[in-house]
Amino acid sequence: MRETGPNPSTRELFKRFEKALNSSRIKRLWAFLSERIRGVNIGPFGVVFDRVVGESITLSELFDIFDDYAASEGAPFTVALDEVQEARGYKSLQAAIAHSYDYNSHVRFVLTGSQVGLLEDFLGERDASAYLFGRAINRVEVKRLSKERSLDFLNKGFHACGVKPPEELERVVEALDGIVGWLAHYGNYKIKGLNTNEIMRSAVMLELEEVKKLRGKYYQPILQALAQGGASWSYIYRFVSAAVDTSERQFNEALKQLVKYGYVEKSEEGYTIADPVLRLAITKNWEKIW
Repeated sequence: MRETGPNPSTRELFKRFEKALNSSRIKRLWAFLSERIRGVNIGPFGVVFDRVVGESITLSELFDIFDDYAASEGAPFTVALDEVQEARGYKSLQAAIAHSYDYNSHVRFVLTGSQVGLLEDFLGERDASAYLFGRAINRVEVKRLSKERSLDFLNKGFHACGVKPPEELERVVEALDGIVGWLAHYGNYKIKGLNTNEIMRSAVMLELEEVKKLRGKYYQPILQALAQGGASWSYIYRFVSAAVDTSERQFNEALKQLVKYGYVEKSEEGYTIADPVLRLAITKNWEKIW
């Protein structure tokens, strides 16, 4: 969902489905859709969703058609939505997933998100009025890997791709602190021939783009206070108060939101920035690592 931006339109969602369906290369599925949906045509590179598609059917009806196709094939149909918290304000998607959960026995959903609190908002776990409230889910939490498991993860990945693991792996693992997404990001671009400095720069740019989405004058000072390491509530509050006018209530709400967004972690020792790449981006010293 990241490519569509926050709260995508119906048209944007249908275009994302078009792209995913074409990447599947399943021509039987293309034909099935073109026969059942007005405005879906088959072109040289796959299905093409005309502008009328978002008007001629709803997302719920699209999932119904996926269910019919899966039944005809005798196999489940999986819809995977990455960074789904980006669409947390788009109620039609939540309603469509709830409809499919109740009526489509052959459709499965895999919903992923890096901002756990916002993902929980999308699922409506604490909101009885939410469309998805009360639906049973299987939760898989990807935790940080230890240094040994991180090295094993990267070594196996390089060997699987027929590439000799770089000698710098230990430094990379220490810098990325066991975050699976960043380890995979590094490995993916390394086998494509990018040097480590370029890879780190691309990772930092991704994080900076995410941080730019934060609206509010307290978020940046809080992250700056935490950029050098963990800190207590009182230290962060003093740092932020010196930078901008604030009250405890406003400060606490901003800190709470950063925890919810997944940027900050809270523990008995205090608060820390959860993502090592975000720390590098804020301190602006990432180039010094390599």
